[in-house]
Amino acid sequence: MKKKENSSSDGPEKLAQDGKTVSFFDKKVTRREALSTAGKAAIVVGAAVVVGGGAYAAYNVLQPAKPKVVSLGFTAWDYAVSTVQGNIDKFQTLNPNVKVTMTNFAYSDYQSSMAQRFTAGTPTHVTYDGEDWLAQWASSGWVVPLQDYWDRFQTKKKFSDYVSDMVPFARDSMTYKGKIYGLPYYSDTFNLMYNNKIFADNGIEVPKDWTDVTNAALKLKTGGMKFPYLQSFQGLSPFDFYQFFSGAMGRGATLLDASGNPNFNPSAGDPFFDQLKWLADGVNKDKIINTDYTAVIESDVVTKMGAGEGAMTLLAKYNLAAMNASGTSPRAGQFSLGLMPGKTNVAYGFAKMYNMTKIAANAGDDTIQDCITYIEYFGANDSPVLKRWAVENGLGFGYVSPFNDPEISASIDKQYGQNAVATVKQQFSIAKGLSHPVWFGQWLDFANKEAILPALRQDITVEVAVDKMSKKATALNQA
Repeated sequence: MKKKENSSSDGPEKLAQDGKTVSFFDKKVTRREALSTAGKAAIVVGAAVVVGGGAYAAYNVLQPAKPKVVSLGFTAWDYAVSTVQGNIDKFQTLNPNVKVTMTNFAYSDYQSSMAQRFTAGTPTHVTYDGEDWLAQWASSGWVVPLQDYWDRFQTKKKFSDYVSDMVPFARDSMTYKGKIYGLPYYSDTFNLMYNNKIFADNGIEVPKDWTDVTNAALKLKTGGMKFPYLQSFQGLSPFDFYQFFSGAMGRGATLLDASGNPNFNPSAGDPFFDQLKWLADGVNKDKIINTDYTAVIESDVVTKMGAGEGAMTLLAKYNLAAMNASGTSPRAGQFSLGLMPGKTNVAYGFAKMYNMTKIAANAGDDTIQDCITYIEYFGANDSPVLKRWAVENGLGFGYVSPFNDPEISASIDKQYGQNAVATVKQQFSIAKGLSHPVWFGQWLDFANKEAILPALRQDITVEVAVDKMSKKATALNQA
């Protein structure tokens, strides 16, 4: 129900049927409170009628309304589905009048599946969204700015309380045309991670730039390690691109300017160019990067690192927690997080979020209220769901305050290496997101398949690859 209304009253009014506030003897109350008050009044009036004139009139007085059950359709991708369902079950225990039905899709098919779902008008009220897709979904009218609705309804905190606590890259990831569309589900960075025991045993310090990474890898290769730096790049996922581009950001790359034009060029000294050249040379010249990069995914790299087949990689940070998971990783406890190598130390930061759909907004106040209650339960900075993801799965979060939670801080140090909290906080403070124009997904798919992969295979030169990506971005931006 709405928290507040701007209307006023000079006297008693009838119970509103449209979800707006009513007043009893000039006292403003919400519809929910009004129902409760009316119910109590009905009992008193009914009793009076029975005493004064028999029981007949008792059946004609206002009776308490039964709580309305609202059905919410929630869509997610296929990560830890049983955990998500468990969180939903706990939410429904606390909110028995909200019935949540979850539908999940494979992450690789999520964007296309959701586009079909929205186009068909399939009932969907709350959904996972990503910074990659927000521009398209918002411009298509599929999701609505959460900030436009939040403070009109019953919530634990004001929307500004959450926004002020967000790390900058998470806030930016959830913003389109100046409006914030969600609260974070999972927010993290792509980071360098390394085997600290192998480094210590070989007298290697944490790399400060990409020359240090090369030198460390060459030293380990000389010592017998076939591929000291492990890479996955199938070209099928945005994460493939971000593994590469986060390294480029450490060198100073920014990709697009404020107008959406490419901010990189095909020449040595350009940080975007230099990072792609480093990857191509690592595979083909220095031979420090695994040649089966197209045959492995993130989880395969985690397994190989745990088996001691590599000493360094660059992945979304949560993968490091899997490397350090006792009982499943043979070298648990040996892996640490490093600041992104390069002159800026900047890493790519992103946020996956909970959005409310236009379908929900059109369904009326009861549905909107329950969507906001659901999103706050799952996405608040003090949410039990946030804490569970952080402690059990090592997932990052889009706020500053959870670092002050002793259990969360202890889990970060356990999952990401001794004193990792300080490193994570430092990386989060300087990490940056990307501008994601509506056409970004189309460009990224082109960049992965038509430029980066051919350059790694040496089908085209790095100069040609970067030039192709630049021209494609320009063409899409001007279309």
